Order: sequence, then structure tokens, then C-alpha cells
Amino acid sequence: MYFLERGFEWSKKQLSYEEATEEYKARIRQQGQAELHTPADVREPVSNNPSNNCSLYEHNDFYIDLRTPSDEKRGLITFFFLILGGMLAWAGMATIWFAVSDFMATDRGTSWEFYIFGLTFAPLTANIALYFFLKFSIKFFRLESLTARRIIVRFNRITRKVYLLRPKHLGGIRIMDWDKTEILIDKKMSELEGTGGFVILVWDKGDGVDLQGTPTDNIEVTFIGKPTRNASELLAFWEYIRRYMEDGPAAAPAPKKLICKFPWPWLSLKAAWGLDTSFFRQSELRVFVLLNLLLWPVILIHATGHWLSLLLCYEPRFPKVIEEAGR
Repeated sequence: MYFLERGFEWSKKQLSYEEATEEYKARIRQQGQAELHTPADVREPVSNNPSNNCSLYEHNDFYIDLRTPSDEKRGLITFFFLILGGMLAWAGMATIWFAVSDFMATDRGTSWEFYIFGLTFAPLTANIALYFFLKFSIKFFRLESLTARRIIVRFNRITRKVYLLRPKHLGGIRIMDWDKTEILIDKKMSELEGTGGFVILVWDKGDGVDLQGTPTDNIEVTFIGKPTRNASELLAFWEYIRRYMEDGPAAAPAPKKLICKFPWPWLSLKAAWGLDTSFFRQSELRVFVLLNLLLWPVILIHATGHWLSLLLCYEPRFPKVIEEAGR
């Protein structure tokens, strides 16, 4: 989880603004063409069939809240961290308990081997192993636990701002100008190129501010939406956002069902399984159903870790000044 955001924040620390700008320009070029066919600005339509892509947390007359692409990619680190950490912790406590129990026994001898190995060496070894395990693995554990449960991107049509709700280590809260948004998608991509795609929005230096009103001093990037199945879905999703901001809620109506934020365990199972119901309706794709059933033990491990990861995180909330913006 947060791999995209963490990678971008890491790259910003390694590059100056000028270097980051050059890298961004290089990324929007492909072999065989001068540059991507990106929309000219936020006012340019890209699809005739807008779709919310099942990516909305909230929809009202003031704003929409959207998810980011990597929400399902969490849990395995948490699961194995807790299993291995629990085993080492149990070993550390067990060695101490057995040593003390032996020492308190009336029929126990007090040879020097017992003091060295029973009371000192074994407990010390187990607890040193636990210490180094925690020291070197906690930073990976915090990629998906003991942090914000999710990143939320808010589009406020009244203030014409895009609000990025992120943990501090991923850039923190930013308030970006909608009208200065650059959209990193290719209007003429093939259907295959849109597989697993998501919307990427970019802002130049000074196109937004932090919560204290200080202008941004580098490029800002955010990634939006559930990964799509093809280019049509990807373009339709961006068109949904664009119409909401430019034309209003009537042009981009609320979905029948919003994403639930409460960490129900069956939602984690659904995220880990990730099986598209269209597979059942197309005989040539039903082999993927069989493959998923064969991988059921792995899916259960992933789902368990996913749920534990959610329980070990806090639900992020926008500050009051952003919640009341435009009302």
C-alpha cells in the first residue's frame, strides 16, 4: 500500500525541482510519438460515457471524495510481521518463563551451566532476535499499518480546489488549484493500455498550498481511482470527475452505492479475492474462477492480513477548515 505515493515522495527528496520537472516531461513521452495525447486542460472532454468506476467515498452538492489505486495491495506484510514477531515474542517470554520455573523448583541444581545458558544466554538470544527483527522490519510494517487507513482525494466544485489528505510522510495535506491541474492520461490509448490504469494528476510548483498557506515548492502528484479494465473505463472515469467539477452534480450523479469505510472483514475478503463477476458470464474466462479457487488458502491469508492492517490503522479526516470550505 502507498507504494506509488511513497516512491514519488522518495524521488522528490532525491531530485531538485528542475530535475523533477525534466523527469516528468520525459515520462509523458513514449517511443514512436513526440508525447502523450493528454487533455489540453480540465475543460476538455475525453469520453461520452462518464463512469464513477466504483471509486467514490462521498458524493454531494459540494464535493466528491475518491479512493487511490493501491487500497487492495495491503495485508501480506502485516500478516507475516505479526506471525514472525509473535513467534519471536513468544520464544523470548517462554525462555524466561522456563528458566525462572526451573530456578524456583526445589529439586533444581544450581550449576554454572544453568546460570549461563538457562538464565542468561537463551533468554538474551531470543530477545535480541526480537529486537533486531522489530528494528529492521517496522519500517515495512508501517507501509500498511500504524498509519492512515487510506488516502482521500477531494474535489470541491464550489472552491474549485483539489484537497489531498495524506499522512505527513507521504506529503501531508495539500490544497491544489483545479484549473491548474495537468492530467497524465493518453486520450488515444489502446484498450489494452488502459488495463490496470488509473488517473494521474500533476501540479507544478506553486499551483497549491499546504494547510498553513505556504505555496508548494515542488511538483505534486496524486493517483486516483480503482484500477480499470480498459482504456474506455479509464477515460470515462476522468470524464466523470471533470463533469462533476465543470458542469455540476447533475452531470455526474451519485453512484447507487458508495465505498464503505468501516473495516468489515468480508470487505477485506472481497478485496483480497478481487474476482470480477463478469467471469461467471463468459465461458472463456471461467478458468480464472478455477485458478482463484485453487489459490483460496493464499487469498484467506491475504484477506486476514488486509483486515488486521485496517484495524491497526486510523481513519483519516480532513481538518475543519477543509470540511467547511465552500459551504
